Amino acid sequence: MLQFSVYARICKGAKSAQTYMKKLESFLPQRGHIRAIMLTEKQFDNMKILIGEKSLTEKAQEPRQLTLF
Repeated sequence: MLQFSVYARICKGAKSAQTYMKKLESFLPQRGHIRAIMLTEKQFDNMKILIGEKSLTEKAQEPRQLTLF
């Protein structure tokens, strides 16, 4: 196990993610082990569920395709 809890934040682009990362760095505790990783939306979408199913929150945030004629 790498960690006990995982937190996610959706950012609109790499610049926004870097800004949020700097803000986050200002709130770090003096001790502990904290890691951060940035994933593209495509990489996140390729995540495979090994057991269980999507949460209600995940299902509610799924993109809806709209077809216009």
